[in-house]
Amino acid sequence: LFEQLSDIKLGELLDSPPPGFDEAVAIAKVQQFVTKEEFAKFTRIVFDTAPTGHTLRLLTVPDFVDASLTKIIELRQSISHASQAVRSLFNSSEEDKVDNLVQLQQNIRQVKSLLGREALFNSSEEDKVDNLVQLQQNIRQVKSLFRDSESTEFIIATIPTMLAVNESVRLIHALRKENIPCHRIVVNQIIREGTGDAYLKMKLKGQERALDEISRDEQLASLKPIMSPYLDLEVRGVPALSYLGSRIWENMRAELSSGEERKFFMLGGKGGVGKTSCSASLAVELGQFGFRTLVVSTDPAHSLSDSFDQDLKGGYPVEIDGTNGNVWGLEIDIEAAKEDLRSLGKGENGKDFDDFLDGLGLGGITDQLKSLRLGEILDTPPPGIDEAAAIAKVVQLLKTEEYSGFNRIVFDTAPTGHTLRLLTLPEFVNTSVGKILRIRQKIVGFADSVKGIFTGGEKVDKTNEKIERFQKSMTEAREIFRNELTTQFIIVTIPTMMAVSESSRLAEALRKEDVPVKYVLINQVLDGSTTDAFFKNQYKDQQRALQFLKSDVDLGNLEIHESPVFDLEIRGTAALQYFGDVVWKDTQP
Repeated sequence: LFEQLSDIKLGELLDSPPPGFDEAVAIAKVQQFVTKEEFAKFTRIVFDTAPTGHTLRLLTVPDFVDASLTKIIELRQSISHASQAVRSLFNSSEEDKVDNLVQLQQNIRQVKSLLGREALFNSSEEDKVDNLVQLQQNIRQVKSLFRDSESTEFIIATIPTMLAVNESVRLIHALRKENIPCHRIVVNQIIREGTGDAYLKMKLKGQERALDEISRDEQLASLKPIMSPYLDLEVRGVPALSYLGSRIWENMRAELSSGEERKFFMLGGKGGVGKTSCSASLAVELGQFGFRTLVVSTDPAHSLSDSFDQDLKGGYPVEIDGTNGNVWGLEIDIEAAKEDLRSLGKGENGKDFDDFLDGLGLGGITDQLKSLRLGEILDTPPPGIDEAAAIAKVVQLLKTEEYSGFNRIVFDTAPTGHTLRLLTLPEFVNTSVGKILRIRQKIVGFADSVKGIFTGGEKVDKTNEKIERFQKSMTEAREIFRNELTTQFIIVTIPTMMAVSESSRLAEALRKEDVPVKYVLINQVLDGSTTDAFFKNQYKDQQRALQFLKSDVDLGNLEIHESPVFDLEIRGTAALQYFGDVVWKDTQP
């Protein structure tokens, strides 16, 4: 049995940081600004956080790392006191160690640079435990810092559109639930009465520079550009999405409609560039071609329901009204996916890993394996792994008779950093969480073979089948992301230098991950013939969103700071100084 378990190389569990761990270590480094004398000169610390979904993940990372570190510390301590047979499960041959270290070096290079001490991964067992305990203490201090109303304040930033305001409502609810102090909200890009031709001329010049940069950028120049217009009204509901879709996808209709086989489209990019509207419009356009289309949101901060103006929650496809049954929407139920992941560690009738071991009749070996408490690692899945599990669930759904008819799948992905994390999660599940699941398979196989000698047959373990289905779905999800015959990743951006720079980095990262990408969709492109009537319509639309914000029971009670839309992109100290004077005037820092 121990020879079989040794093949799993459990030692990698202790040395392979999960997705999100690097962020947690980076947050822990903030403690240096709070506690170390050399940084005492800083009296104000400003965090520019990721978009909503990623920020919510960031706020829960300390909880995940705290729980995970507790388990890893206990596991290391248990190993040090276990028998030689158990300790051997966490050791490899010298040749394997070299291979593992090479892979490990690649996986944790960024983590080590953020942490500032390699001792966490390259030291004796006792030192490793001490270093992990120290890191855990730092993480707990950060967790406390997030919730300290005397020293910390979270400021929401939004824009005056219904989609953005609705997302801010969900964010403030989440902050309240996490006991994160929040008293202010900044409403950016507000159009004032009188905005007109002078603004347009300056805006068009900035847009021209950004479009030129796309044509010259090493990563983006080879992609086919798709132009999407800047509309004077917010795009919500099927009629508006249909109009937007006809403007965006008109030159791609032949390619979109070619072939009856199932195809996948993934749209991703910087936060705030309009990914959800573009994804929803693509789904409506495909539906009008006659394809049965499913559009799926993988962003923890879902906006797909807002875009279609229809409730798509629940974790199962919902028919979109007004599409003749051709378009269905799905907002992934992250909590349900997380629970599905936890259930993989349970046996039949909900038995946990220890109950399962007790029923095998392996004597003293059972007690040694139970002391490692390996099953508990599944109780606290790392941030983001629930999304990967949800993607796997979509793959499983598409195999059922009820939903097998979808031949076009559109993924509305989370902002850039989150999307890249999602693309690497299947590998993490296979190499770390998968190890814990395979322990069960190995032990079941051994126990059944022993019992078979005396009973003449082997019992089929349904939990093994469940695990194998999950792992197969994860593998299929990984293959879908990288299959250039069936999948296309479309980068969504807007014509600003900052957005273009991030899109360039995304294109480079996608190529490194072997994800097929050949289009860049440039959203919010102003037409040279646009007049000041455009801004009059936008002004009215914004006023409705502002009124909704101010009447909301949670957002309306925050201190509201309004910032106008500027005709030039805010870059550089001088521009930021001017912008700051406008936003933070009459504010006590």
